[in-house]
Amino acid sequence: MKLNPFRKNRKNKIDFNLPKVYRTKTIRGVSMPGIIRNGTHFFVDLEVYEDGRVECWNFEDFEHFKKDVKRGWVSVSIPNRENISIHGLGSWSINDGIWIHNKESFIDYVWSVIKYLNPNLDNLYSYSEKRENNIIIGESGKGKIYKENKRIPDDPFPKKVIGKGANLFLKDKEDKYHLIRLDIYNEESIIVSRLEKSFEITLAQLEQMILEGKLLSELPNGVQVNILGLGNFKVEEKQYATRISEKLLEIKDTIRKLEGKPSTIETCIKIHQQYTANPTNDLREQLKEAYENIPEHERAYVGDMDVKDTIIRMIIYGEQEIENWSHYQLAKRMGEELPSISIPKPKND
Repeated sequence: MKLNPFRKNRKNKIDFNLPKVYRTKTIRGVSMPGIIRNGTHFFVDLEVYEDGRVECWNFEDFEHFKKDVKRGWVSVSIPNRENISIHGLGSWSINDGIWIHNKESFIDYVWSVIKYLNPNLDNLYSYSEKRENNIIIGESGKGKIYKENKRIPDDPFPKKVIGKGANLFLKDKEDKYHLIRLDIYNEESIIVSRLEKSFEITLAQLEQMILEGKLLSELPNGVQVNILGLGNFKVEEKQYATRISEKLLEIKDTIRKLEGKPSTIETCIKIHQQYTANPTNDLREQLKEAYENIPEHERAYVGDMDVKDTIIRMIIYGEQEIENWSHYQLAKRMGEELPSISIPKPKND
């Protein structure tokens, strides 16, 4: 007798009481410069995939992407005297912007990228809303940065080496400034891209370029910055910026994580847990060293969303650090009872 695993039961329902499986599929794509208008203008790397989907903080299908461009969510320019915010670097007000695309030409350009990836336009994705228990199920479109490590020149199945991207500015031989991207893989392989021609450097060479002022995270007022594929603008005024020394710490931390080692944040959290369980002067000094090894712009992530790094700073630098906590400052302005945070003191003080 033939067994049908999908037989109907007496209630006329399919019996799916079978072992569960799932599968994943690799969808090729490329990263390209873009702008998201969400309150202010954010420089982003749009991720364009062969199935017609574009990751632009929304991730639906190409028709939705076109609507995002037409309504201004995906922007093709930044008005003069408004700000550009660049992840991991800072924010600047700009002037004299010259932009390559209008809305229609940008849509056409992205479509040409999709056709390059998928010449026959096979299996283009069509979005349909997914709900579970009346909750819309979203999907992240962020892909993985990678390079191919070929064993032979025509290797049909090259190994994918996973990396991570970071933004910096490059000052070229003609003293022109470019917003570039570092694709970081390990100490021996950092690819400098978002230029007419990419090139590869080591961590040691990157440090040397920083010393020589060729790679930087801050900009003098009045300089012109080029973004490949988008346009150029003149920097009018800095709102805030990350110091290059902090970016270097971030890049080194990225390499540690890519090598499977604990990040500086993870190391700090672990020592804080040890200190809480057994508060000693030695562990407080270890905590101080671990905390100060974290790039400044990432230190808030050692705590939760409310307290951030306040507890760590109170342990290291003194209980007066609570006065810098946003909740404390708000309560003080409102004339309300000031919040408190209890921290363990070293047993051998």
